[in-house]
Amino acid sequence: MSENDSIPARQAAVALATDRFGADHRETLKTRNLLGFALHRADRVEEAERELRAAKDDCSRVLGATDSETLFGHSLLAYLLLDSGNVNEAAQQQRALVEASETALGERDPITLGRRVNHGVMLYHLGRLEAAEREQRSTLELCEQVLGAQHPATSACQLSLRTIRDAPPE
Repeated sequence: MSENDSIPARQAAVALATDRFGADHRETLKTRNLLGFALHRADRVEEAERELRAAKDDCSRVLGATDSETLFGHSLLAYLLLDSGNVNEAAQQQRALVEASETALGERDPITLGRRVNHGVMLYHLGRLEAAEREQRSTLELCEQVLGAQHPATSACQLSLRTIRDAPPE
């Protein structure tokens, strides 16, 4: 089944959840995030962006900026923006996501650390090599302390740092 094939089912799930629970219920908001993700995967970028922005705003309004569903939708939007070439806003969204994750989960939480790695990668894509290297160095230190050298987030951070160091100067 292709991603396009799953979209009608996702749309039906949103309609059903809305009818059953109401527009502001957690389950409805979750199905909207998943619809936005399916639209993104189907390369229906404009529709996906509209849905993910609206779902993120509604999640934040209803559940709070640091709720897990809000953070999930926020991360989906950041990835969509990066994939669509809007790297500046993607980096801004990722930074805000890191800050919200630190508030909700703590700076040493594995999810927060993974989001910090992603933020460093986005800074690299923006050509902000010094800022990217600073972010990855501090993140790597925490990853090694908290997660250990073999954890995937630690490995991703090490790889990112090597890529940044091998890049031409700013």
